[in-house]
Amino acid sequence: MDIAEILKKAEKGRLGYCKQCPWSPEYEQSVAFGDSCIACGINWEKEKKANSMFIVQDPGDTTPRDTRTLCAVHNAKNPSDKTAQQALHLWNAAVSLKHNKPEAGGYLKKHYWTNAIMHGASRKTGLREKSIMKAARKSCSNVLALQIMALKPNVIVAKGTEAVNSLYEIDIIKRNWSLMRHYFKSGAYSEDVTSWRGLPQFKVFCTYHTSAKVVNQTLSKLYDSVKTEAYIKEKVQKLNTPDSINQFLSTYEEPDKDKRSRGMRFLLNHWIDIGLAIRGS
Repeated sequence: MDIAEILKKAEKGRLGYCKQCPWSPEYEQSVAFGDSCIACGINWEKEKKANSMFIVQDPGDTTPRDTRTLCAVHNAKNPSDKTAQQALHLWNAAVSLKHNKPEAGGYLKKHYWTNAIMHGASRKTGLREKSIMKAARKSCSNVLALQIMALKPNVIVAKGTEAVNSLYEIDIIKRNWSLMRHYFKSGAYSEDVTSWRGLPQFKVFCTYHTSAKVVNQTLSKLYDSVKTEAYIKEKVQKLNTPDSINQFLSTYEEPDKDKRSRGMRFLLNHWIDIGLAIRGS
């Protein structure tokens, strides 16, 4: 199947894997669904090869529930969507290398957004218990595999526990979330994948989600004023155009006072690695 057919069937819950999914629209009508934006990202209706792919968790109780797109550019317009806004700030700083210009360099037009779980149940349904979510993700891991096989991305970025564990369960990466977390202090965890289902070699990066909760609570505690800043400085020195990184650092300029600044600077250390790979692929 090509990617257009995969998404069409997945949206309606009509893939064989959807039969076991508790979040399938066949069983729960109120689930949210979003797909990759063809206006900002790769036009998957026509093109069959992506340069980069981002995998997050699910669209339940998030902006895509209303916009029906996973595009950070569109969803960042929602004032309350810190996940999209912060992802866009990081993309501008470390991928496009142009402040407020995610399309710079043309990398966004070769980019594809997806979720580890294609649909998302609302908390109001009572279907977001860990065991139910795990069952939904296990069903959708097969759909994720189909998307990767169809688009053959050069770089995959898994953001957060669910996305990483899905890649692990379909045998793309060798470590699950719990086994890779201690690598995150120096940068994004990465693996070169050389022989997965006959695809050409590609690279996988694993990092954290960009939600406000993760940035302000989890990552602010992992930030180290000496080590994190040293990693960033070393990596920035290797860039020919560091202006966008400097703009980012001036936006999040008070790590000694502000949790968000600490968390975003910790993530920047990961995204410089990711940006280098996307631009070089």
